[in-house]
Amino acid sequence: MTSAERVAGVVLVLAGLGIAAEATTFVVGFMTDPVGPKALPYLSAFILVAAGLGLAARPGPGPTWPERPVVARMAGATTTFVAYALLLAPLGFFTSTTLGVGTLSVLFGGPPKKAFAAAALLSAVLWFGFVYGLGLPLPLGALWTR
Repeated sequence: MTSAERVAGVVLVLAGLGIAAEATTFVVGFMTDPVGPKALPYLSAFILVAAGLGLAARPGPGPTWPERPVVARMAGATTTFVAYALLLAPLGFFTSTTLGVGTLSVLFGGPPKKAFAAAALLSAVLWFGFVYGLGLPLPLGALWTR
């Protein structure tokens, strides 16, 4: 038995209790539905508390940590997602999505030319789908609108 699972279980229980406590503060001035807006947070809190108690009571075998190449890919993917969020406003949806999806494709073994070509195609399809199909505007980017 390891203590890592017990610590994770206690953290889950605390998170569930925090969610439940926050859900008690929800006030709605009109009738939304019969269940109300508190149902989902309470359900999430119940699942977190139950999972946390189960994990703390009966921890499994110790964790196995990923190999160094897997950790490097995970760090690269995390960096890509953060960069995507930061570059969305200045570069716009199409450019930042193409760069983000292309980078993720290369990180997971795709050939760079095909990865970025497919990423550009996906970005174009998504842009047209959101803008013309759903009528939702996407950012063009401050770099391109000057």
